Amino acid sequence: MGRGVSLGCLLHRKVVKIHHIFSSPSHNYFTREKFDVGSAPTLEHSSIALEEGRGIRDDRFEFSKYPLTLLSLEVAREVCRELELPLELQLFRRNIIISGVHLNSLIGEEFVLGGVKFRGLAHCAPCPWMNAVMKKGAYTLMRGRGGLRVEVLSRGTLVCEETCIESSKELTISPLQALKKAVIPS
Repeated sequence: MGRGVSLGCLLHRKVVKIHHIFSSPSHNYFTREKFDVGSAPTLEHSSIALEEGRGIRDDRFEFSKYPLTLLSLEVAREVCRELELPLELQLFRRNIIISGVHLNSLIGEEFVLGGVKFRGLAHCAPCPWMNAVMKKGAYTLMRGRGGLRVEVLSRGTLVCEETCIESSKELTISPLQALKKAVIPS
């Protein structure tokens, strides 16, 4: 824990866990016709090397405006429990599955996760595809807690392990708390 970048000005440090790291070479939902689910594989990684300004190498969003997305494991578990579905994290199509932190608290904030510096850009709103791929009701259950879109600000390696997150903001809100209204970073 704590290797890589650290910012002395970041006052709050919290232990979190990165459970899964996923990538996919192309879109299965986004940009496709209604109910035409693609067949691109979801690849799982035990670690990933990240470069500043890019997402995961060879991922469909590697060079996009929103190159990487994080999803709360607590939210994924609750959605699947409410829908009486097995927990199949790859269906959420998010890159990093993490527990122990309220991701919406990081919108507009710079933070360090596992020694890599990020900027929280925006809430990753769910799309109606969630209802088609999972079950009716998934979209509604994910509203306001679909994940966090981030920008990579430093190079480094993320590993599936217990690690630390550092932020100038105190991170005390429950990971299950939904975003009540849009947060526009300043």
